Amino acid sequence: MSIKFSVQICSYNRWHLLKRSLEALFAQDFPKDEYEIVFVDDGSTDTSLAMAQELATTAPCRLKVLTKPNDGLSRARNLGIRNCEGEIILFMDDDTFADSALLKEHLVVHEQHSNAVVMGWVNHIEELDPQGPRKYVMADYSRSFFWTSNVSVRKKYIDQVGGFDEDFREYGWEDMELGYRLKQLGLQRHINEKAIVSHFKPPKQKKDLPGMIRQAESSARSALIYIKKRPGLRSRMATGITWFRMGLDLLFRPLRPLFQSGIDNAPEGPLRGWTWWCARMLCSFHFFDVVRTGDSTKPGTLK
Repeated sequence: MSIKFSVQICSYNRWHLLKRSLEALFAQDFPKDEYEIVFVDDGSTDTSLAMAQELATTAPCRLKVLTKPNDGLSRARNLGIRNCEGEIILFMDDDTFADSALLKEHLVVHEQHSNAVVMGWVNHIEELDPQGPRKYVMADYSRSFFWTSNVSVRKKYIDQVGGFDEDFREYGWEDMELGYRLKQLGLQRHINEKAIVSHFKPPKQKKDLPGMIRQAESSARSALIYIKKRPGLRSRMATGITWFRMGLDLLFRPLRPLFQSGIDNAPEGPLRGWTWWCARMLCSFHFFDVVRTGDSTKPGTLK
């Protein structure tokens, strides 16, 4: 049988979530000889690579395990794409867990539309094994044309536009930029809410703030690259780099010590309510610190 789907996952130092993600894909209600998993370890220093290699020996479907130095998600994705043999590539993240009908539901749409970008449903969860009915949060709803937490497209179209832009070396916007090129190619986005993954997003802790700030700064550098490549109001609205947002940033900056105090005085544990708002504001300040340098290569007047 020919390979219908290649599920492409990249990971860095999250073996415990990766293992769960791979095992959920092993349990797909789909012929095991018609899909493969193409995993790229992005230079992990934990046990991710060894764990994936071990799973590959007993996996019910084909599991390809690749590795590379830790030099950016776009390069990792492209390595995976080059090794995909499926007609359709489904992109997922290492902290997303597939519903058993995921591949089947993506295929339903592709069989109806030859030029489809299929966006599945991403259900954000705070616990690995949530109890009760599925909860909906604002993060579940996305207007993105191409979001690699749960999106599929025929490989020939990815090849036609040249894959991910490897100028994106840090967090964010590489999938949106690829989506822009796929849309220019004439592809149409279709949403199938029955194609479900659960995206594990535990509540941020006080101790997580330094990492949140680093991510905000790297996101800003990537956003500057995106705007340079795709100038226009739509790109600025998507990244949040607008004069309105920058004006709000200046308005709130005098309150920076207040927000920092809110974090300093917060108890250890999840950031909720006021403390969560304080953390978000501090990350926003760091984001616009970088934006105002106008330099996408190092942290920091919008140019």
